[in-house]
Amino acid sequence: MLIDSNVNLGPWPFSPIPEYTGPQLAAHLAATGIRRALVSDLRAVFLPDPMPANRRLFAAVKRTPALLPVPILNPALRPWREQLDECIKAAPIRAVKICPNYHNYSLGAAHLDEFVAALSAAKLKLVLNVRLEDERHKYFALRIKGVAVADIGAFLQRFRSQHILLSGIYKPDLEKLAPSHANFSADIAFCEWINTLEALLEKIPANRLFLGTCTPLLSTRGQVDKLVRARIPARAKKLIGSENARRFFGL
Repeated sequence: MLIDSNVNLGPWPFSPIPEYTGPQLAAHLAATGIRRALVSDLRAVFLPDPMPANRRLFAAVKRTPALLPVPILNPALRPWREQLDECIKAAPIRAVKICPNYHNYSLGAAHLDEFVAALSAAKLKLVLNVRLEDERHKYFALRIKGVAVADIGAFLQRFRSQHILLSGIYKPDLEKLAPSHANFSADIAFCEWINTLEALLEKIPANRLFLGTCTPLLSTRGQVDKLVRARIPARAKKLIGSENARRFFGL
């Protein structure tokens, strides 16, 4: 059984992606062997207040046990504490995702101290979204870049007691961070190379890599094949395909 740590529902304003219902998304993922997935709503990336999107997410996955909601919050907004409480009461969430580049705040912002502490107190994991699409494919007027690797490194150093999941990081950036920071794992959605996983495992152990497809912004089948067809040990495939996510998210 595969577990996907990076899946989305909802529309994307710059690409005609499928807008699945919860059951449709679960069926689409199951066709490639993914039986459980951590899902966020793309509307939360662009709305000034992410909560309407999070509420839609909770409703969409409520009757689809294969889909586990990961709300997106903006800790730069004053009511983030109330929004976090609402999310905790609305669904059995395992993690919260942040998108600092889309929500226009720095990873060095002081308010993140309280935010990370609140997640820790609630026993929730933090997913830091680095990017949602390759910068070369962006709509020409959208000037948002992926979160800078130097900023991620400083963030990891600042919160050394937290183990953070980096979502949508490029392979070269992942390899820059790995030697100096042991308190993160990463999904493989945007890690692209010749023999990607064989190359990655030379730099970072398999127990810190997660299957992530970034469905439907990226090809689900292509991301699964990246793992299934990799010439790596079966034990490494199992860790990346499901066991790391099961441990991290408490599944």
